[in-house]
Amino acid sequence: MREETLEFRGGPARGLPRRNRTYGAGRTCADPLCETRLSIYNRSNHCWQHEPVRAFIPRGKRRRREAA
Repeated sequence: MREETLEFRGGPARGLPRRNRTYGAGRTCADPLCETRLSIYNRSNHCWQHEPVRAFIPRGKRRRREAA
């Protein structure tokens, strides 16, 4: 009888990605006249309509002057 050898190919199994952060269920917008229920994934205390305006800070790679 001939013994067969098994070969497996592939990479190591990776772990699962980290779970999304959640913030209390049943919250409502902090604006007194708004009754919008917030998602458990919304970290803010306001809905999109009453969220205070913030300055945009661009991040990422800067292009070189020759490439631009």
